[in-house]
Amino acid sequence: METGFARRSLAGALGTQMSRTKKGPSWLDLVVIVLLVPVALVALVVVLLLAPFMLAYSTALRVLIEIVWVARGKRILLVYSRSPVWQPYIESTWVPRVGEQAVVLNWSDRATWKRSRSLAVRAYRHWAPRTEFNPMVILFTRFPRTRRISFYSAFRDWKHGNEATLRAAEAQLFEFSDELRRRGA
Repeated sequence: METGFARRSLAGALGTQMSRTKKGPSWLDLVVIVLLVPVALVALVVVLLLAPFMLAYSTALRVLIEIVWVARGKRILLVYSRSPVWQPYIESTWVPRVGEQAVVLNWSDRATWKRSRSLAVRAYRHWAPRTEFNPMVILFTRFPRTRRISFYSAFRDWKHGNEATLRAAEAQLFEFSDELRRRGA
């Protein structure tokens, strides 16, 4: 013989209600739906209206980079800061190897970027991710493509004795740089 308490406990454990079943959405469900549908529709309209402008901005920025940087052989945007973890390493290892193909942007100077019209700052703001953006490189491959390589996690691992992630990320950067050198681009 099962008691009411046992039946309720079993139902709670199973996440079900044994005594009554719902016939449809509750009034709270309906209120949430009524409030969220218009918000979702407005968000969809805004995205659809802004998408062409964002695509146009992205294309214009990339064309400008082709004209200003790529024409001078610069296909790498190197972003790093004055962190003691990576600054000495980057300046002694990467800059000598990719420096002539790179535009360098120092993250530590970002306070001066507020109203900057610098192409490097605009490119960084447009293509950098929201996390793990320092240090990183943005590679301007064939138009209109770009590729990012983030080194934040790699340097974090390197600091703790694991060099594999850093070496793999560097291999991508150096392979791109070496290919540019071979093509004379």
